[in-house]
Amino acid sequence: MKNQICTACGTQFPTSSIRLELCPICVDDRQYVPEKGQGWTTLDELSKDHIVVTKQLNDHLYELKIMPSFGIGQRALLVITPAGNILWDCISLLNEPIIEFINSKGGLKAIAFSHPHYYTTMNEWAATFNPTGFLYPSKK
Repeated sequence: MKNQICTACGTQFPTSSIRLELCPICVDDRQYVPEKGQGWTTLDELSKDHIVVTKQLNDHLYELKIMPSFGIGQRALLVITPAGNILWDCISLLNEPIIEFINSKGGLKAIAFSHPHYYTTMNEWAATFNPTGFLYPSKK
């Protein structure tokens, strides 16, 4: 069975490590479980009716968003730097067009996360781009 993505928060989990009726992110007091209950999808299913849209914010900054909106509507930021590019936060959908776009900009040197709602499919992103650095939020 493929890794499952929570439809409420967009975080992906290995199927073998979770009980599919509960998402560890959504049951946290700071998040919520939707009134209709927990839902799950896969990267393949998400790719069927969603795309990643990029928007250039300035010469060195791009916004990446899933359309139509998915999860809690997260966005990621691609920061272009001479020392290597940084992806600030992840989004759930990683597909060939966004991989090609990021590679055309020089790939990724690091991935940084502001908080757990942005972990999404971080393992997919890491396996695809093989960044040398990861920055996670503190556990305060």
